[in-house]
Amino acid sequence: MAHIGIISPNASGHLNPMIALADAIRSRGHSITFFLLGAQPLSVSAAGFEVVQLGGSIFPVDEYQTGIQRLGTLSGRAALSHTTNLIARATEAILEMGPSLVQNSGVTALVVDQSSFAGGTAADHLGLPFATVCNALMLNSEPGIPPFFSSRQPRNQWWSRLQNRIEWAGLNRLYAPIMKQIQEYRRRQSLNVPAQIADTWSNRLQISQQPVAFEFPRQELPKQFRFVGPLRRPDGQAPVPFPWDQLDGRPLIYASLGTLQNRAAATFRMIAEACAELDVQLVMSTGRGLAPDKLGKLPGHPIIVAYAPQVELIQKSTLVITHAGLNTVLDALSVGVPMVAIPITNEQPGIAARVAWTGAGEALPAKRVTPDRLRSLIRRVQKEPSYRAAAERVRRSIQSGGGAPLAAEIIEKIGETFYSPIS
Repeated sequence: MAHIGIISPNASGHLNPMIALADAIRSRGHSITFFLLGAQPLSVSAAGFEVVQLGGSIFPVDEYQTGIQRLGTLSGRAALSHTTNLIARATEAILEMGPSLVQNSGVTALVVDQSSFAGGTAADHLGLPFATVCNALMLNSEPGIPPFFSSRQPRNQWWSRLQNRIEWAGLNRLYAPIMKQIQEYRRRQSLNVPAQIADTWSNRLQISQQPVAFEFPRQELPKQFRFVGPLRRPDGQAPVPFPWDQLDGRPLIYASLGTLQNRAAATFRMIAEACAELDVQLVMSTGRGLAPDKLGKLPGHPIIVAYAPQVELIQKSTLVITHAGLNTVLDALSVGVPMVAIPITNEQPGIAARVAWTGAGEALPAKRVTPDRLRSLIRRVQKEPSYRAAAERVRRSIQSGGGAPLAAEIIEKIGETFYSPIS
């Protein structure tokens, strides 16, 4: 029996799939400990996993929580820059505290979220095997693929590849302070020094919860990269109260802007206005950043809740309106429901671009949303059968992907062999 440590951002979009993976690993007889910044999340403790607080005085709980809350008020490049600053603070905490905490916990291997850049260095410091898991949109760079923050789709023209290179280079400049932290730490510990962010990920196993059908054509992925599809627990999400008796039989539209960047009250109001003139019933989930009563009385009288039984509602929906968070998009694609994506920041434009590229929906940047534009896209996606057919194609890819059980099996099979220091 192994003792697996998990290092991940303390945000539901990363934690929920990681909990599913941890549950699958535990079902194979192994023990699990989470190493997290910020306040101890109820979702992890409710699943029966140990949590070790990672920030200490370097990145205190209240500062982490304040940083996460502020992210919910930002959009575009400002949010991307703020996210990078949070990662830099997290990098310092992981490097300074991670190795001793992991060692004292008796962990024998690590599973590290791809955006927790310093996690692999903590593993290398201790000589532990580690695997990288892409719980958000995969960050792997490639000249033919636009960066994750771009709303563009890949093109074969030389100018498109040049633009990709310029944007990837700009992202590397943004990451430079984080890379400097990692490089200096590794020099002090006499470890091999990575040249770029990709060198901090496992060179034996990288797992993505994207299905292969929901990724642009790739030519340069490392041989250790595996698409397994959504990481979900077999028993689904914990029960969430919902007024099911208020559903009236009209075609259902489910709208969510996620749990972080969800304070866009104006966007929720425009969604309600767009749907009010359609023969549909709208359910909106506002998340923790916006109380439903703060939206006031909205046209069309939508059902508004802070938290929703998302999977069950999507199964009953004809269309999903989403901020293009990966987990909501995968929940919709898992049951073949098309979408209208309204990306706000970070990797959401890239996810929305993939929704449009697969044909499973349409994308409308948050800055361009008006009730009329949104209503037109809703009508188009609901009327044209090709969108649902495309969502069905991705659904079949998800069904054959293997999900959390396969990911756990791969991690277990590779075992000690998936480790070697960064070179």
